[in-house]
Amino acid sequence: MTDGLAGAVVWAVVPFVPEAPFRIYAGEEHAPVEVDGPTRLIAAARKGGDAELTFLVPAKARPVLVVSDRIDPRLGELLALRLLRLSSLDTHEQERVRAQGDPGLLRLEPERFALPEENAAIIGALVRVHRSAIEPDPVGRLDEGELRAAHARIARHYGFDVRDLVRAELQRLAEAQRRPPRS
Repeated sequence: MTDGLAGAVVWAVVPFVPEAPFRIYAGEEHAPVEVDGPTRLIAAARKGGDAELTFLVPAKARPVLVVSDRIDPRLGELLALRLLRLSSLDTHEQERVRAQGDPGLLRLEPERFALPEENAAIIGALVRVHRSAIEPDPVGRLDEGELRAAHARIARHYGFDVRDLVRAELQRLAEAQRRPPRS
């Protein structure tokens, strides 16, 4: 269902991240319980209480850019970026995004994406989306180089330390150069 979605823009149901005050489902017969902050919930979990609660959070059906389609079978989730409609920005900001001058926004060329309006992927807005919440038919796709650039922007934005990956790749390339050519 999700093979080959890395770099694709798909429609998905994306919940917002829970934030204080937390609203917790208390059953059909009760109003939601509101908790001001994380302290009481964490204290209960530390004492061995049930750490799994059902939070009431808003969600939207929205397009997302899938940045990795590798799925851990224990979770069933894909990693994606939320999108921003360029019409929500002022004219100066829109032009900056179109010129790829904003490292936090990756413009999606409107002629390549069947979306209602022009969008940009928000580099700092990683979301996990369950595979069952995704309409798997892409409405557009980044090419391999564009996806690689998006990955680099994500790593830079979040301050990921990729030195070991770079070192391993350099070692692999050096070993490949030392091998005699195959005839």
